[in-house]
Amino acid sequence: MGNKRKLVVTEKPTSQSTPVEVIAENVSSHPLCLHGPTLLFSSEKGRYFACASCRNKKDCTVRIYEEDWKKETVKKNNEKYRTLIPKLEKTAAWNHFKEVKSRHPSDRAYCNTCQELYIISQSRKHAKDHRVVMPLTEEQLSHPTSFLPPLEDDQIEAQYIFTKKSVSTVLGIMKNNKISNVLCIGTPSVHEAAQENPDYDSLLLDFDTRHHLFYPANKFLWYNMFNNYLFNGNEDEKILRKFFKTSREKGMCIAIDPPFGGRVEPIIQTIKELSELYNKVCEGDGKILPVIWAFPYFAEPYITNMMPEIKMHDYQVEYQNHKKFQNKGGRKFGSPVRFFTNLPFSTIDLSNDSSYRHCSKCKYWVSVKNAHCNKCKECTSKNGMTYKHCNTCKRCVKPTFIHCKQCERCCLEKGHVCGTVVESQSCYTCNEKGHKKVDCPQGSGDIKKRRISIKK
Repeated sequence: MGNKRKLVVTEKPTSQSTPVEVIAENVSSHPLCLHGPTLLFSSEKGRYFACASCRNKKDCTVRIYEEDWKKETVKKNNEKYRTLIPKLEKTAAWNHFKEVKSRHPSDRAYCNTCQELYIISQSRKHAKDHRVVMPLTEEQLSHPTSFLPPLEDDQIEAQYIFTKKSVSTVLGIMKNNKISNVLCIGTPSVHEAAQENPDYDSLLLDFDTRHHLFYPANKFLWYNMFNNYLFNGNEDEKILRKFFKTSREKGMCIAIDPPFGGRVEPIIQTIKELSELYNKVCEGDGKILPVIWAFPYFAEPYITNMMPEIKMHDYQVEYQNHKKFQNKGGRKFGSPVRFFTNLPFSTIDLSNDSSYRHCSKCKYWVSVKNAHCNKCKECTSKNGMTYKHCNTCKRCVKPTFIHCKQCERCCLEKGHVCGTVVESQSCYTCNEKGHKKVDCPQGSGDIKKRRISIKK
């Protein structure tokens, strides 16, 4: 996320929780809340509209059942949000930034408490307990993620910043695919790197409004990735369209880093809608735009079931401000975050990183711990371990698994009770409990048309 504001779109499960679906569709006719258009959800109690960003009712109280939305009184009452959603004065903010930048570094400051960029000699003194960054160097002004602290409410937002190595990997993938322009959705560190490199251009779309203090109006758009909503409306849509037009000859990709608690369905809907707009503006071929999507490896079945052209690469994405998402000093088997992409794996060159090796059979780079299985005919590891092949199941499994003859499947060796499947597990094909994908009675089926539901 480079640095990102993570909007968490899941609720804490309760003992009374029931499966809830996200109905992925265009949201322009949906009710509004302070976070833009709501999403349509479906549960045993009915279909209802709720916030695209906050599943906890305390964070956003809007919840309207589909039948009620047909009532004119409900629609009229919801109209108030059109005026309640604020707009950013981006031009004024940019003019102020240029004035601050014209001063000596010792006269520049940023108050994290007030979220204010200011000239020290012309401003009031901030309280002693305020978190003020001063002086501000040229390097800091061009890299605000270096001093903007992560926002602290993990129930609504959580910010992690790509390491320089991960950012470099993104730019390397673009270079190898002859892509010069990147739409940075929740990836401001990639935006910073692209802005200082003459070979690239970028546009940052992010929910964190602090970024508008450091960029001109045509380089930052206040945006919600879960409902594809531009808070400054038509003004920002014109900027987005113009960026698309300039990308037609240069090539463009989407670099996106959603909240790890976020639902996959609305993100895929957003990618589709942005691709449709790009193809409309640039008279494209109708294909999905190139995507570099950072997300945990365990979301792979959800993503590939809904958008099969996007595959998970073995590269472990690292974050400099999250201990578990680093390969040194983090999780035992490295960061669980991977790049999901529809670009050729052969263009992801990791030759300068000793943590990876080139598989001559797969013909792309994988982790040194990822062994090629001649029976599966691929490098099979998903989570950083070295998998082993089970001849009975005819597939590779985690090294911590054993084949249970009674259950006729591989299962976790420690604590296994025959005849049971851990309650938290469910089949990725039909989403029912009690069996795994390989044992699903529905088979592969038309999985692209199935909606995915989770416990809410």
